[in-house]
Amino acid sequence: MDILRNGKKIGYSKYNMIAKNNFFIVKNETNFVAKIIGLNLLSIDSFSTETYKNGKLVKYKSRTIQNKKTKYNDLSVNEKNKIFNIKGSSFSGIAPYNALIGNWWNHNILQSEIIISPLSGSLKFQEVYFLSNEILKIEKKIYDTSRFKIVMKKKKDDKKKEEFNVWLDEKSKIILKVSYSKLGNWEYIVKNIEKFN
Repeated sequence: MDILRNGKKIGYSKYNMIAKNNFFIVKNETNFVAKIIGLNLLSIDSFSTETYKNGKLVKYKSRTIQNKKTKYNDLSVNEKNKIFNIKGSSFSGIAPYNALIGNWWNHNILQSEIIISPLSGSLKFQEVYFLSNEILKIEKKIYDTSRFKIVMKKKKDDKKKEEFNVWLDEKSKIILKVSYSKLGNWEYIVKNIEKFN
């Protein structure tokens, strides 16, 4: 995925997915630098690994340098109690079994009420609204998509919120585009999809 701010490419988010036996592993590398008047506004250099067994998240690990500060999220599953144990830079504790890591490769994010920050382990509550069916053009390709709005909060009754627009390809169920406004207009857009045997 290309990462754009105010229409200019500033970085990328790359996912590498590996299926082996009962395991599905997703490795992510995200890197971008957003500048304003020549100064660094926000920089991210992040690596993570998500591990699923029989379709269930069992382990997650990330390391991130954000504006020269280290962030992390180490997650493991307690299958007996049906909870996640999280040790993160912003939150350490437990999360319910139905929570999801908030990475844009996973279209199930549109069905989850609780999102775990991939960078720091913090928890957020979200509401998802279907907006419309839309034709989305990325370079020369045309896609039939469903557009959703995600409203994310730290607490359910919190007045402060973040809003994201998400375009889901109806055929492949791949999230093709994400946009939001925060110190500028941001877009994550799928640039290329490669399949290997």
